[in-house]
Amino acid sequence: MKPFLFSALLITSSAIAVACQPTPQPPIANQSTASEISATQIDNQEKAGFNSEIYLLANPDVVKLIQEGKFKSALDHYEKVGKSGKNSKGEVIEGYFTGTSGNDTVTGFGQSPCLTGINFEIVSDKKGPFPIRPKTLGVGEVDTLIATKGSKNEFLLGSFITIANPKAEPFYVGKGDADYARIQNFTKSQDRISLAGQPQQYKFETVKGNFRILTASGDLIAIVEGIDKLEAGKVFKKYGVFTLK
Repeated sequence: MKPFLFSALLITSSAIAVACQPTPQPPIANQSTASEISATQIDNQEKAGFNSEIYLLANPDVVKLIQEGKFKSALDHYEKVGKSGKNSKGEVIEGYFTGTSGNDTVTGFGQSPCLTGINFEIVSDKKGPFPIRPKTLGVGEVDTLIATKGSKNEFLLGSFITIANPKAEPFYVGKGDADYARIQNFTKSQDRISLAGQPQQYKFETVKGNFRILTASGDLIAIVEGIDKLEAGKVFKKYGVFTLK
């Protein structure tokens, strides 16, 4: 997501590992060090909110800072440094906010929040960059994703190709209009949406002042409140995704 948050990730392999990777259980990126962090320092990922494991995967240098006692946890680092700072490469630090297998309201904070109603997991036996995959695809879920005003928000509405996830798939497909993400506070000039596949696999419509994203067959994926139109952006074929903005 570097270049685009969840989307910026896709522009570079390091960015990708950063933005779209939520997960629930320890081992994190760099197991030789990350696995030494206690469970209390890695927040429970079975609840919606800040995803510590993804944050540490994207920012492995933070693991050492926690071990040295400079920060209590990944969230502590994000609150004190990450939400408004840059990493050692001079890139804006992003925050990752994920959901669960149920209905969630996901809100973020900081300069570049990445939000999704789905949780991800790190597959420790896969060797390579960002070995993550979604735990579910959001079938049967209705999630509310709330943008932070004044920030560059990224909304992830589908999985992307990684060493642990060979196929990019849209979320919320299977129950028609009964499962979808509701996106609130979206700002066209700064926020973006990431979708699996290519634009021709979807159809877009405006209903009562809200922008609706559906599969080509008519399965509702998301409702973007207060937005009448969004345009498809760059397609990242290597990762099987494209953006809307």
